[in-house]
Amino acid sequence: MTSQAVTLDTATAFNYVGQTVLVELAWDEEPTGFWMCVHIVGVVLPISGLYEHAYFMTLNMNGQDKYPNEVFFSDIRTIRAMRYRDRQSSGNVLGRMTLPSLSGSRAALPARRNSSTVPSNGSTGAAHP
Repeated sequence: MTSQAVTLDTATAFNYVGQTVLVELAWDEEPTGFWMCVHIVGVVLPISGLYEHAYFMTLNMNGQDKYPNEVFFSDIRTIRAMRYRDRQSSGNVLGRMTLPSLSGSRAALPARRNSSTVPSNGSTGAAHP
């Protein structure tokens, strides 16, 4: 597991029950991570000497799961509770998220728009690498 993993204790884990969350999972074999949006319906805590791995019981947002899936605490890199959904159905996530690095142009748009040289869409007509 990477050093960016989230540490969940019992109290924190139970606060997520009943919440819809955006979670990033990462494994040693797949370090880029995997994002998913799930509803947490339960928590399974470790029992010393019997079962050492804690996990969330989750249902996918598509509503097609017949039974809950397991999301192990040790695989979670980022987890954020969804606060609400706005009119456009885009999720508003609490806190900051660690996002994967993006390749391609990171050119900034001009500061002034709607002038004679810069149209309202921000395009100057010049190519940005």
